[in-house]
Amino acid sequence: MAGLQVHHLSKQLAGNPVVINVTFEVSEGEFFVLLGPSGGGKTTILRMICGLEHPDSGMIIVDDKDVTDLPPRERNLGMVFQEYGLYPNMDVFQNIAYGLEARGMRGEEVRERVIQAAELLELSDKLRLSVMDLSGGEQQRVALARAMAKDASAYLFDEPLSNLDAKLRYRTRRHITDIHRRKKKPSVYVTHDQGEALAMADRIGVIARSRLQQIGTPEQLLDEPVNMFVAGFIGSPPMNFISGNLSLDEHGYSVETQSGKVNIHRDWKPVLNGYGERPVVLGIRPDSMTIGANGDGGLTAEVEDVDALIGETSVTFRLLAGDRLTGLFAEGADGLVPGEVAHLQVRGESVELFDPESERSLRPT
Repeated sequence: MAGLQVHHLSKQLAGNPVVINVTFEVSEGEFFVLLGPSGGGKTTILRMICGLEHPDSGMIIVDDKDVTDLPPRERNLGMVFQEYGLYPNMDVFQNIAYGLEARGMRGEEVRERVIQAAELLELSDKLRLSVMDLSGGEQQRVALARAMAKDASAYLFDEPLSNLDAKLRYRTRRHITDIHRRKKKPSVYVTHDQGEALAMADRIGVIARSRLQQIGTPEQLLDEPVNMFVAGFIGSPPMNFISGNLSLDEHGYSVETQSGKVNIHRDWKPVLNGYGERPVVLGIRPDSMTIGANGDGGLTAEVEDVDALIGETSVTFRLLAGDRLTGLFAEGADGLVPGEVAHLQVRGESVELFDPESERSLRPT
């Protein structure tokens, strides 16, 4: 298949594993985001794809061609780094043209491509300025234009927006996605910012501890996390975790905790019948709770902090066991004050259940 394929990629640096057995595919026209915390291996993967690092094992396929052992210039990739990598002795036109000329392109074709890329990135009136006279956002757009002027087989982005302020990040993000749609080539975008990932990606690969944790659409990662890391990393605020014991009575399954009981939706029954009554970690989404009177099930907690947001209220609770719980409420939380005791009902269909030892979801994969 055309596109970009990474097969069982591994890499050690100074004897320490930084990438362990990573495999993923990016199809033609797909925008794929590698998301994870610093030190997880994201940038090393990108550097191996573009040829700046060589893998200890594994294979990289671009456009049905094995490029694992090829030098960077023979891989036909467009690369945008976190550090712009511009040439200070050249003007904007020369910086954009440099990659094309290095590949042997000359004359009118170079000029046409530079002008087209400059128009897309709103740089037409700056082509003869020194890059040193540009703002940070303009310099980043020059770096993007240089990569996009190429007819590359795939495009790679290494945290290209991290040096920009919020307003410029949003504008430049739009530039990247607009150009991606025009190019219709596979793109791999590295970031630690889940907001960027959720807004831009067709699919996301969550990477941490040198391993790929899960691949899926933004909706899949939010709704069906495969482990506690993904559940606790994706979402703002992220999922809450409470230890408890699975229990079964005539009404069905529930999780008993020191702060109360949470009833589990019947859809979990086929999974839990094979799990038995044993310790679990209960994952509670911040928007899955309501505040109400005591009833069959629920958690008793003390209000610790109330933060009024636009259209909703964020409340931090402290449970009896000392755990903190964050809830988002569209209504019903306006009158809460710190120190007040509240009773929380949790929607059983919105919870996740995890094995406390493996930290894997109990959902079948």
